[in-house]
Amino acid sequence: FGSSEPCIPQASAEKHFTMDKTQLQQACAEAGAVYAVFWAFDQAKGVLKATMHYNPPERLAQIKAMTGSDTSFASEAYKYEFTPGKGAVGQVYSTKEPVSFEDVTTLPADTFLRADVAAKYGIKSVAMKFFNGGVLEIGNTDVWSSFDWVNSDV
Repeated sequence: FGSSEPCIPQASAEKHFTMDKTQLQQACAEAGAVYAVFWAFDQAKGVLKATMHYNPPERLAQIKAMTGSDTSFASEAYKYEFTPGKGAVGQVYSTKEPVSFEDVTTLPADTFLRADVAAKYGIKSVAMKFFNGGVLEIGNTDVWSSFDWVNSDV
């Protein structure tokens, strides 16, 4: 109380911070996304960390052909941590309001902190929303002009 830190009831913390791969697959399918990442709050460290990701198999094959590597924009998310309020991920977590970007490669680095990594993998559009006590992020190599997904249940 009196703290700006998020308060999460211990009894339900496990439930709120779980996500399964089926939900990530569903989010990609519904939105036509090429990746999904779930960011959960690590209470011990006080940061949001990627805890799960998904790329459709055709996207993984495309990345492998393009880069010769198995890494993807989604798998590189594990290298990042965001405090609540910092970056787009931290902003969504703090405000519980969705954000969307038509083309992250045109944004200043302080607006989308992973813009350089997005450019490396050809990611343009990104959308995020508060989901299951964390942040669900999806994106695409195409520029999206509509972000209906942020209002869906997944």
